[in-house]
Amino acid sequence: MSARFTVRTVMTAVAALTAALVVPLTAAPAQANSFTKYVYQGKFWYDDGADQFCARADETNINDRAVLEVTLTPYDSSRGPSISFGDTDSPGATCRSLATAYEDTYYKAVVKSLTHFDRVDGSTYEKTVVSFYS
Repeated sequence: MSARFTVRTVMTAVAALTAALVVPLTAAPAQANSFTKYVYQGKFWYDDGADQFCARADETNINDRAVLEVTLTPYDSSRGPSISFGDTDSPGATCRSLATAYEDTYYKAVVKSLTHFDRVDGSTYEKTVVSFYS
């Protein structure tokens, strides 16, 4: 009976060890890094599958013009491009590709949303900062 118990214990240990080694190899792929954020008079988003960062300015206040200004900067400049672009309250969104960046490059997005337009005293912006993996 002692020999059976020992064989059963060894077999259980071998099965557990095998499972521990095989499970990481068959783990599900990493979660997509896509997201959408809403800001004053617009929204911006990153589509990980398409490697695109987009912004869309939507006029919600008739007194102000909807403007979004976007700056994308990799934390490690050797891993991808820095990109600046904007979108004004016109139909559709403005998108830029991050396809030339290395996979999973850590980026900082700074999005400025126009909250008050003033030609004389200067306009006012709301700034949103988001970090993400491309």
